[in-house]
Amino acid sequence: MAGAGDIVATSREQATGCRRRRRQTAAWLPLDVVAGIAARSDAATLVRCAATCRDARRRIADDPGSLGRLRLRQTDRFLLPLLRGHLMRIYNYKERAGTHLYMVDTTAADADATRVTKVTFGPQGGKTSKGLEPMDSRRGVLLVHAPAAAGSSGNKVLRVCNPTTGRSQTLPPEPPFPQHGARETQYVLLVGDGGGDSAVGRPFKVLKATLFLRGDCRSNRRLLFQTFSSEHGAWGPRTRIPTPNLHGNNFWTPLGSRPLVVGDVVHWLCLTDAGSYVLILHTGAAAARVNETALPASFPRGETHQYHYLLAETLEGPAVLVADDDKVSAWVQSKHTKKWKQQPQVVIENKEVLSLLEENVAELVARSPWTKVQVKLVWFAESSGAVLIRVPSCGLLLLDLQSKKIIRRLSDPCVADATAYCPIEMDFTSWVPTFDSTCSF
Repeated sequence: MAGAGDIVATSREQATGCRRRRRQTAAWLPLDVVAGIAARSDAATLVRCAATCRDARRRIADDPGSLGRLRLRQTDRFLLPLLRGHLMRIYNYKERAGTHLYMVDTTAADADATRVTKVTFGPQGGKTSKGLEPMDSRRGVLLVHAPAAAGSSGNKVLRVCNPTTGRSQTLPPEPPFPQHGARETQYVLLVGDGGGDSAVGRPFKVLKATLFLRGDCRSNRRLLFQTFSSEHGAWGPRTRIPTPNLHGNNFWTPLGSRPLVVGDVVHWLCLTDAGSYVLILHTGAAAARVNETALPASFPRGETHQYHYLLAETLEGPAVLVADDDKVSAWVQSKHTKKWKQQPQVVIENKEVLSLLEENVAELVARSPWTKVQVKLVWFAESSGAVLIRVPSCGLLLLDLQSKKIIRRLSDPCVADATAYCPIEMDFTSWVPTFDSTCSF
């Protein structure tokens, strides 16, 4: 019981005093420690740290040494700001010398804006480099087929380019592959971490691959590939790996779709006249190995309908996107069980896609009533998680695969019928000093 001279503290005053003492004694981690922890987390956590603490953002972005300390783990999240644009070939009717390669900028604040710039690389200096054919891109680096110099053997050479710096490196003549029994050759660009001695400033590998599915003999079924390494400056030996679990013949064009690269693992959609598969090449080990996974029996095939396929990655695992007359759906493989789900998920309905290009679609139908309006899948950007959708003669749309929302519309006539190639994404370590776009999680 309190005496006459006692002061009685209420519960509210006691709580306030406790909070004040906790604030006075709270220990804060030094910014160096915070930056060090963030640099060893995943990319999304690093962005969160920079977004919530101004001092941490300055420390990470302004300190040149912080980029060298980045040891980011693989993350399940995608960062849309890493997508800077995509390459297209637009024919210039005013110049008869040929077509030009352009980059379509996707960073404009206006989601309907279309900004295009000519692409130049290599020894031509400031001149437009005509005849470039993009083959693949990854982490801010681009692989193209370029016209060979006068007097050299062959019509084209492989060149690896850095769009940011404009620097490029021409590869030695690529080894010829036997054509009998093969349908097409695939090129995959693999880009490593850190700096490198290559002209583009990053270590890289170029994988040239083709698939043989000939006859009924299993020994004739194999993946043939050869790898160029910037570290060694030469093509490695030709490697053959049997693929006996792929049934059927290559009636379909087995490796026709754009490959998906997750880490050092390359995925191809493989369609034969007898089955649907995903072919997986592990390149990180000392000895490369191949796995084949069969898609469900209910996976849609094009015998009576026309489908468009695209490999992608979701938070649940790798996926095959399928566009038909009604919708775009995703057939997903579980990361944990490695089994394909028996039923697809609906990504977006075609009517929603076409409604965003309503005027162009109406004009197309009025001009050519017999024309069938199609929704096609062009590419998946592996760092940002964006999908490019094309409606021929009407326009292009960018889809955020995670939210399943259209984030950009390109309806300008100059890009509606242009040939679309690969996306251009900024490498995360190059984007860190800017943090120039809003990122939602």
